[in-house]
Amino acid sequence: MNNEQYLDAPPIIAAAQPQRPSKWWFALLLPLAAALPVLFLFNPSKYSFYPRCMLYVTTGIYCPGCGALRATHQLVHGHILAAMRCNLMLVLAVPFVAYFLLQQIICWMLRKPAPPIVVRTRWLILLGVVLTIFTVLRNIHAAPFTFLAPPP
Repeated sequence: MNNEQYLDAPPIIAAAQPQRPSKWWFALLLPLAAALPVLFLFNPSKYSFYPRCMLYVTTGIYCPGCGALRATHQLVHGHILAAMRCNLMLVLAVPFVAYFLLQQIICWMLRKPAPPIVVRTRWLILLGVVLTIFTVLRNIHAAPFTFLAPPP
């Protein structure tokens, strides 16, 4: 056969195969799955091997994450109100994080491409404002705001 007859032929392009979603979320899920049994068995209020908030230790100011370990301990035991008492923002964030992780897992299992993660600037600004307001309010030691501070 003469190779010259193939020079004018269009190139053969293989159809793009759907790629599995990125596995970066798995790197986040694995430590969480390992930490949940520890948090279930050992109450952070009673055991001292858990890390302490350096902002609170040095200044006495509660950061937005203060009480998150105790809140997670309460959540894995099914005590939602007690978890809200420890860290309200964490409890409010759980449904959103669970939805995102479930979406990623389903796409991974079905071998479908994961939907793109779109974070708009205004949502980041809103999150920053909400966390700042939450931090300020939980450090006010007056009547209506004492609910936001984690229990001692």
